[in-house]
Amino acid sequence: MKVKWLKFLVIAVVFILTVTLSIGCKTAVTTETTAAAAVAETTATQETDTSKASDETNPASSKFNDQELVVSGSTTLLEVANAWAEDFMAKFGGSITVNGGGSGVGITSLIDGTTDLANASRPMKDSEKQGAASKGIDLKEYIVLWDGIAVIVSKNVNVNEFTFDQLSKIYKGEITNWKDVGGADAEIIAAARDSSSGTYEYFLESIVRLGNKESQDEYSDKCLFLQTNADIVAQIGGNENIIGYVGLGYLKAAGDTVNAVKIKKDSSSSAVSPSVETVKDRSYPISRELYVYADGNKMTELAQAYLDFILSADGQQIGIDVGFVPVK
Repeated sequence: MKVKWLKFLVIAVVFILTVTLSIGCKTAVTTETTAAAAVAETTATQETDTSKASDETNPASSKFNDQELVVSGSTTLLEVANAWAEDFMAKFGGSITVNGGGSGVGITSLIDGTTDLANASRPMKDSEKQGAASKGIDLKEYIVLWDGIAVIVSKNVNVNEFTFDQLSKIYKGEITNWKDVGGADAEIIAAARDSSSGTYEYFLESIVRLGNKESQDEYSDKCLFLQTNADIVAQIGGNENIIGYVGLGYLKAAGDTVNAVKIKKDSSSSAVSPSVETVKDRSYPISRELYVYADGNKMTELAQAYLDFILSADGQQIGIDVGFVPVK
Protein backbone atom coordinates (compact mmCIF):
# COMPACT_ATOMS: atom_id res chain seq x y z
CA MET A 1 0.00 0.00 0.00
CA LYS A 2 2.86 2.29 0.88
CA VAL A 3 4.57 1.62 -2.47
CA LYS A 4 1.41 2.46 -4.42
CA TRP A 5 1.05 5.73 -2.54
CA LEU A 6 4.68 6.73 -3.33
CA LYS A 7 4.15 5.96 -7.04
CA PHE A 8 1.06 8.16 -7.10
CA LEU A 9 2.97 11.01 -5.41
CA VAL A 10 5.84 10.89 -7.96
CA ILE A 11 3.41 10.95 -10.91
CA ALA A 12 1.58 13.93 -9.44
CA VAL A 13 4.80 15.92 -8.96
CA VAL A 14 5.96 15.25 -12.56
CA PHE A 15 2.55 16.35 -13.91
CA ILE A 16 2.61 19.62 -11.94
CA LEU A 17 6.19 20.46 -13.13
CA THR A 18 5.28 19.76 -16.80
CA VAL A 19 2.24 22.02 -16.71
CA THR A 20 4.21 24.80 -15.03
CA LEU A 21 7.05 24.71 -17.61
CA SER A 22 4.59 24.63 -20.51
CA ILE A 23 2.75 27.70 -19.26
CA GLY A 24 6.05 29.52 -18.72
CA CYS A 25 7.26 28.81 -22.26
CA LYS A 26 3.98 29.96 -23.78
CA THR A 27 4.11 33.17 -21.79
CA ALA A 28 7.70 33.83 -22.92
CA VAL A 29 6.89 33.18 -26.57
CA THR A 30 3.81 35.37 -26.40
CA THR A 31 5.80 38.17 -24.79
CA GLU A 32 8.59 37.97 -27.41
CA THR A 33 6.08 37.89 -30.28
CA THR A 34 4.24 40.89 -28.91
CA ALA A 35 7.49 42.83 -28.48
CA ALA A 36 8.66 41.99 -32.00
CA ALA A 37 5.33 43.11 -33.42
CA ALA A 38 5.58 46.37 -31.53
CA VAL A 39 9.09 47.03 -32.90
CA ALA A 40 8.02 46.18 -36.46
CA GLU A 41 5.00 48.44 -36.16
CA THR A 42 7.13 51.29 -34.82
CA THR A 43 9.72 50.83 -37.60
CA ALA A 44 7.04 50.72 -40.29
CA THR A 45 5.47 53.85 -38.88
CA GLN A 46 8.83 55.62 -38.84
CA GLU A 47 9.57 54.57 -42.45
CA THR A 48 6.14 55.71 -43.58
CA ASP A 49 6.57 59.02 -41.82
CA THR A 50 10.06 59.49 -43.35
CA SER A 51 8.79 58.71 -46.86
CA LYS A 52 5.84 61.01 -46.34
CA ALA A 53 8.10 63.77 -45.08
CA SER A 54 10.41 63.30 -48.09
CA ASP A 55 7.51 63.55 -50.52
CA GLU A 56 6.17 66.63 -48.73
CA THR A 57 9.63 68.23 -48.82
CA ASN A 58 10.09 67.62 -52.57
CA PRO A 59 6.83 66.43 -54.13
CA ALA A 60 8.21 67.04 -57.65
CA SER A 61 10.85 64.32 -57.13
CA SER A 62 8.20 61.63 -57.49
CA LYS A 63 6.27 63.12 -60.39
CA PHE A 64 7.58 60.66 -63.01
CA ASN A 65 8.53 57.74 -60.77
CA ASP A 66 6.33 55.31 -62.71
CA GLN A 67 7.75 56.32 -66.13
CA GLU A 68 10.88 55.31 -68.08
CA LEU A 69 12.82 57.02 -70.87
CA VAL A 70 15.60 55.67 -73.10
CA VAL A 71 18.02 58.12 -74.79
CA SER A 72 20.62 56.82 -77.27
CA GLY A 73 23.17 58.05 -79.77
CA SER A 74 26.00 60.57 -80.00
CA THR A 75 29.04 59.98 -77.81
CA THR A 76 29.79 63.70 -78.11
CA LEU A 77 26.57 64.27 -76.16
CA LEU A 78 27.05 61.27 -73.86
CA GLU A 79 28.64 63.09 -70.92
CA VAL A 80 26.21 66.00 -70.91
CA ALA A 81 23.23 63.67 -71.49
CA ASN A 82 24.19 61.66 -68.40
CA ALA A 83 24.45 64.90 -66.43
CA TRP A 84 21.03 66.04 -67.71
CA ALA A 85 19.47 62.69 -66.79
CA GLU A 86 20.92 62.63 -63.27
CA ASP A 87 19.82 66.18 -62.51
CA PHE A 88 16.35 65.64 -63.98
CA MET A 89 15.77 62.42 -62.02
CA ALA A 90 16.92 64.06 -58.78
CA LYS A 91 14.42 66.87 -59.29
CA PHE A 92 11.47 65.15 -60.93
CA GLY A 93 11.94 61.38 -60.58
CA GLY A 94 11.50 58.87 -63.37
CA SER A 95 14.02 56.43 -64.81
CA ILE A 96 16.22 57.68 -67.65
CA THR A 97 18.70 55.37 -69.38
CA VAL A 98 21.39 57.03 -71.52
CA ASN A 99 23.27 54.97 -74.15
CA GLY A 100 26.09 55.96 -76.51
CA GLY A 101 27.00 54.16 -79.71
CA GLY A 102 27.16 57.15 -82.05
CA SER A 103 24.69 59.41 -83.83
CA GLY A 104 23.91 56.83 -86.51
CA VAL A 105 23.11 54.20 -83.91
CA GLY A 106 20.79 56.58 -82.04
CA ILE A 107 18.91 57.62 -85.18
CA THR A 108 18.54 54.01 -86.33
CA SER A 109 17.25 53.05 -82.88
CA LEU A 110 14.66 55.83 -83.03
CA ILE A 111 13.47 54.65 -86.45
CA ASP A 112 13.35 51.04 -85.23
CA GLY A 113 11.45 52.04 -82.09
CA THR A 114 14.09 50.85 -79.61
CA THR A 115 14.84 54.29 -78.16
CA ASP A 116 12.62 57.20 -77.19
CA LEU A 117 15.05 60.00 -78.04
CA ALA A 118 18.11 60.07 -80.34
CA ASN A 119 21.13 62.24 -79.58
CA ALA A 120 23.01 63.35 -82.71
CA SER A 121 26.04 65.49 -83.41
CA ARG A 122 24.91 65.96 -87.01
CA PRO A 123 21.59 66.59 -88.75
CA MET A 124 19.69 63.57 -90.02
CA LYS A 125 20.47 62.46 -93.56
CA ASP A 126 17.76 62.49 -96.22
CA SER A 127 17.85 58.69 -96.32
CA GLU A 128 17.24 58.55 -92.57
CA LYS A 129 14.35 60.99 -92.83
CA GLN A 130 12.82 58.86 -95.56
CA GLY A 131 13.23 55.76 -93.39
CA ALA A 132 11.47 57.52 -90.52
CA ALA A 133 8.63 58.68 -92.78
CA SER A 134 8.15 55.15 -94.15
CA LYS A 135 7.44 53.96 -90.60
CA GLY A 136 4.97 56.74 -89.90
CA ILE A 137 7.28 58.63 -87.53
CA ASP A 138 6.39 62.25 -86.83
CA LEU A 139 9.99 63.45 -86.71
CA LYS A 140 10.78 66.24 -84.24
CA GLU A 141 14.19 67.96 -84.29
CA TYR A 142 15.59 69.93 -81.35
CA ILE A 143 18.83 71.91 -81.42
CA VAL A 144 20.09 71.58 -77.85
CA LEU A 145 23.67 72.95 -77.83
CA TRP A 146 26.48 74.30 -79.98
CA ASP A 147 29.80 72.50 -80.16
CA GLY A 148 33.24 73.09 -81.62
CA ILE A 149 35.43 70.30 -82.98
CA ALA A 150 38.90 70.77 -81.55
CA VAL A 151 41.92 69.47 -83.45
CA ILE A 152 44.49 68.06 -81.04
CA VAL A 153 48.03 66.71 -81.41
CA SER A 154 50.53 64.80 -79.27
CA LYS A 155 52.62 66.86 -76.86
CA ASN A 156 55.82 66.31 -78.89
CA VAL A 157 54.31 67.87 -82.04
CA ASN A 158 55.47 71.48 -82.47
CA VAL A 159 52.85 72.55 -85.03
CA ASN A 160 50.47 75.17 -83.66
CA GLU A 161 47.96 75.75 -86.47
CA PHE A 162 46.42 74.21 -89.59
CA THR A 163 44.38 75.35 -92.55
CA PHE A 164 41.35 73.38 -93.74
CA ASP A 165 43.33 72.30 -96.81
CA GLN A 166 46.21 70.93 -94.72
CA LEU A 167 43.81 68.95 -92.53
CA SER A 168 42.03 67.59 -95.60
CA LYS A 169 45.29 66.38 -97.12
CA ILE A 170 46.44 64.81 -93.84
CA TYR A 171 43.22 62.84 -93.47
CA LYS A 172 43.18 61.79 -97.13
CA GLY A 173 46.76 60.54 -96.78
CA GLU A 174 48.29 63.13 -99.12
CA ILE A 175 50.41 64.71 -96.35
CA THR A 176 52.10 62.02 -94.30
CA ASN A 177 55.08 63.73 -92.64
CA TRP A 178 55.05 66.45 -89.99
CA LYS A 179 57.86 68.32 -91.78
CA ASP A 180 55.40 69.11 -94.61
CA VAL A 181 53.31 71.24 -92.25
CA GLY A 182 56.17 72.88 -90.37
CA GLY A 183 57.00 70.14 -87.88
CA ALA A 184 59.77 67.59 -87.35
CA ASP A 185 60.70 64.83 -89.78
CA ALA A 186 58.33 62.16 -88.48
CA GLU A 187 55.37 60.19 -89.78
CA ILE A 188 51.91 61.63 -89.12
CA ILE A 189 49.44 59.24 -87.50
CA ALA A 190 45.89 60.48 -88.10
CA ALA A 191 43.21 59.40 -85.62
CA ALA A 192 39.53 59.73 -86.58
CA ARG A 193 36.16 58.69 -85.22
CA ASP A 194 34.50 55.53 -86.54
CA SER A 195 31.80 55.65 -89.19
CA SER A 196 28.86 55.41 -86.74
CA SER A 197 29.84 58.78 -85.28
CA GLY A 198 28.19 62.04 -86.25
CA THR A 199 31.55 63.75 -85.67
CA TYR A 200 33.08 61.40 -88.27
CA GLU A 201 30.40 62.49 -90.76
CA TYR A 202 30.74 66.18 -89.97
CA PHE A 203 34.53 66.16 -90.25
CA LEU A 204 34.34 64.15 -93.49
CA GLU A 205 31.97 66.62 -95.14
CA SER A 206 33.38 69.88 -93.75
CA ILE A 207 37.11 69.16 -93.65
CA VAL A 208 38.05 66.09 -95.71
CA ARG A 209 35.72 67.13 -98.55
CA LEU A 210 36.08 70.86 -97.78
CA GLY A 211 32.31 71.38 -97.89
CA ASN A 212 32.03 70.20 -101.50
CA LYS A 213 28.81 68.18 -101.71
CA GLU A 214 29.91 66.65 -105.02
CA SER A 215 33.20 65.37 -103.60
CA GLN A 216 33.73 61.62 -103.20
CA ASP A 217 36.91 62.00 -101.16
CA GLU A 218 37.23 59.65 -98.20
CA TYR A 219 39.41 59.21 -95.16
CA SER A 220 42.67 57.42 -95.85
CA ASP A 221 42.55 53.73 -94.96
CA LYS A 222 45.67 54.37 -92.89
CA CYS A 223 43.69 56.46 -90.40
CA LEU A 224 43.27 55.08 -86.92
CA PHE A 225 39.49 54.88 -86.47
CA LEU A 226 38.36 55.04 -82.84
CA GLN A 227 34.95 54.66 -81.23
CA THR A 228 34.81 57.60 -78.82
CA ASN A 229 36.21 61.04 -78.10
CA ALA A 230 37.78 59.61 -74.96
CA ASP A 231 39.61 56.97 -77.04
CA ILE A 232 41.11 59.67 -79.25
CA VAL A 233 42.23 61.72 -76.23
CA ALA A 234 43.82 58.61 -74.68
CA GLN A 235 45.67 57.67 -77.88
CA ILE A 236 47.04 61.15 -78.49
CA GLY A 237 47.84 61.76 -74.84
CA GLY A 238 49.71 58.47 -74.54
CA ASN A 239 51.65 58.47 -77.83
CA GLU A 240 53.75 60.68 -80.10
CA ASN A 241 53.12 62.17 -83.54
CA ILE A 242 49.34 61.70 -83.58
CA ILE A 243 46.70 64.18 -84.75
CA GLY A 244 43.00 63.79 -84.01
CA TYR A 245 39.77 65.66 -83.37
CA VAL A 246 37.29 65.70 -80.48
CA GLY A 247 34.21 67.57 -79.35
CA LEU A 248 35.03 70.78 -77.51
CA GLY A 249 33.65 69.41 -74.25
CA TYR A 250 36.43 66.79 -74.14
CA LEU A 251 39.26 69.35 -74.07
CA LYS A 252 38.61 70.00 -70.39
CA ALA A 253 39.00 66.32 -69.54
CA ALA A 254 42.14 66.04 -71.69
CA GLY A 255 43.86 68.76 -69.66
CA ASP A 256 47.52 69.21 -70.53
CA THR A 257 47.97 65.69 -71.95
CA VAL A 258 47.44 67.01 -75.51
CA ASN A 259 47.94 70.23 -77.46
CA ALA A 260 44.91 71.95 -78.99
CA VAL A 261 45.89 73.73 -82.21
CA LYS A 262 44.53 76.84 -83.91
CA ILE A 263 42.48 76.51 -87.11
CA LYS A 264 42.00 78.80 -90.08
CA LYS A 265 39.92 78.29 -93.20
CA ASP A 266 42.74 79.28 -95.56
CA SER A 267 46.19 80.84 -95.53
CA SER A 268 44.77 84.37 -95.55
CA SER A 269 42.45 83.82 -92.55
CA SER A 270 43.28 84.37 -88.89
CA ALA A 271 44.06 81.26 -86.87
CA VAL A 272 41.58 80.78 -84.02
CA SER A 273 41.82 78.59 -80.92
CA PRO A 274 38.88 76.34 -79.99
CA SER A 275 36.99 77.60 -76.93
CA VAL A 276 33.48 78.24 -75.68
CA GLU A 277 33.93 81.93 -76.44
CA THR A 278 35.13 81.46 -80.03
CA VAL A 279 32.37 78.97 -80.80
CA LYS A 280 29.82 81.32 -79.27
CA ASP A 281 30.93 84.29 -81.39
CA ARG A 282 31.29 81.95 -84.43
CA SER A 283 34.93 82.93 -85.00
CA TYR A 284 36.10 79.34 -84.59
CA PRO A 285 35.56 77.78 -88.02
CA ILE A 286 34.83 74.16 -87.07
CA SER A 287 31.61 74.43 -85.10
CA ARG A 288 28.21 72.80 -85.34
CA GLU A 289 24.80 72.33 -83.79
CA LEU A 290 23.96 69.32 -81.61
CA TYR A 291 20.55 67.67 -81.87
CA VAL A 292 17.97 65.51 -80.15
CA TYR A 293 15.39 63.75 -82.34
CA ALA A 294 12.03 62.38 -81.22
CA ASP A 295 8.91 60.73 -82.63
CA GLY A 296 6.05 63.14 -82.02
CA ASN A 297 3.57 60.26 -82.20
CA LYS A 298 5.17 58.57 -79.19
CA MET A 299 6.12 61.62 -77.14
CA THR A 300 5.47 60.77 -73.49
CA GLU A 301 4.96 63.24 -70.69
CA LEU A 302 8.39 62.30 -69.34
CA ALA A 303 10.10 62.75 -72.73
CA GLN A 304 8.57 66.20 -73.22
CA ALA A 305 9.49 67.25 -69.68
CA TYR A 306 13.08 66.06 -70.22
CA LEU A 307 13.38 68.04 -73.47
CA ASP A 308 11.93 71.12 -71.79
CA PHE A 309 14.46 70.68 -69.00
CA ILE A 310 17.56 70.47 -71.22
CA LEU A 311 16.47 73.62 -73.05
CA SER A 312 15.79 75.44 -69.77
CA ALA A 313 18.29 77.70 -68.03
CA ASP A 314 19.28 74.84 -65.70
CA GLY A 315 19.77 72.40 -68.55
CA GLN A 316 21.77 74.84 -70.64
CA GLN A 317 23.98 75.63 -67.63
CA ILE A 318 24.80 71.93 -67.35
CA GLY A 319 25.89 72.07 -71.01
CA ILE A 320 28.09 75.08 -70.27
CA ASP A 321 29.64 73.30 -67.28
CA VAL A 322 30.58 70.33 -69.48
CA GLY A 323 32.15 72.63 -72.09
CA PHE A 324 29.48 73.28 -74.70
CA VAL A 325 27.87 76.50 -75.89
CA PRO A 326 24.22 77.20 -75.03
CA VAL A 327 21.62 77.76 -77.71
CA LYS A 328 19.81 80.29 -75.53
